[in-house]
Amino acid sequence: MFKIIITVVFTLSLVFIVACSRTVATVSEIEVTQAEVDEYVNFILSQDPEGGAYLTDEEIRELEINIIDSLLVVKLLEQYAGENNIAATQEELSAQIEDIIASYGSKSAFESDLKEKNVERSFFEKEIKNQILRNKIFVQATSQIIVTEEQSREYYDDNLETQFKTPERVRVSHILSIFPWIKDGSLEENQQEKEDARSKIEFVFEQLGKGAEFGDMAREYSDDTSNSADGGDLGFIARGQMVEEFEEVAFSLEINEISGIVETEFGYHIIKIFDRENEGTLEFEEVKVNIAAYLSELYKLEKWEEFIMGLIDNAEVVYYTDTEGTLNDFTEDTGSESEGTSSGEEDTGAEEEELLDDENLEDFIEGNE
Repeated sequence: MFKIIITVVFTLSLVFIVACSRTVATVSEIEVTQAEVDEYVNFILSQDPEGGAYLTDEEIRELEINIIDSLLVVKLLEQYAGENNIAATQEELSAQIEDIIASYGSKSAFESDLKEKNVERSFFEKEIKNQILRNKIFVQATSQIIVTEEQSREYYDDNLETQFKTPERVRVSHILSIFPWIKDGSLEENQQEKEDARSKIEFVFEQLGKGAEFGDMAREYSDDTSNSADGGDLGFIARGQMVEEFEEVAFSLEINEISGIVETEFGYHIIKIFDRENEGTLEFEEVKVNIAAYLSELYKLEKWEEFIMGLIDNAEVVYYTDTEGTLNDFTEDTGSESEGTSSGEEDTGAEEEELLDDENLEDFIEGNE
């Protein structure tokens, strides 16, 4: 697994471009060269050498637009940092690199991974420096964001039914005698094999009836290797997570009750329930801290996008290639004048959000369920 996280402001695909150093675009007279574009493309290609062979001409064009526009944004951030005395120090760079090396366990393992992925050390360090710089500007640009309790309460009230209702759940374990055609992936049902699977689960059921411990039988006989070592424990499940036949039985059992033999498309099961949680509602006091944290990140990202768009809006972007980017489309859509040429999709607001929003906010509150 490639552990080095190269944080740039864009998402890249795969393609090979012959290196050259001509200027492909400028932002406020700061150049982006073809050589810079090639550097990122070659990095991507080195991660999946076979992937580039299947790109269409349109995908190549989209890649080039993405790289050029994203590098223009990087240049704007560097310019802003210089004008506002924001810098990534050598000490900060060294500390972050050391943390990454430590995650590998050794410097040799880190360097081996760089070599295997065909990543130049200078390229890696440049991207870490860009990340540090971007994070500093992000902190400054979003420092005034404050989430009030009233805002958190409003979010809670607006999303009470969809996010803060807890469904009925049961903690379930099972013992599975799998159908062989499911196990080997053949999907060709065999009556004799089905009977063998039935005989196996009947033996287990008989032993449970004689007092055998459920977890011990699961560890020894269950074909569900993902949980057999844990005594067949599937944890808490809600309705809709398992196949219908399994759920009907599971939710009908009392705590510590063992089912009869249950047939599903996967095989024969014996099910036991260990705990039950009734349907309920998370109270505001239980989730307000997480709501505030979620809203803070959301508002910061909105502020960050506004900040980036402001930099673009006040810049002069000029493209010197047939593959023109879309930053001028944004300034035109917002009513600003720009002397640069532009091309691309009409709805650039959504595109910029995709480029700039690199925080994942989904499932932020799930930990409270």
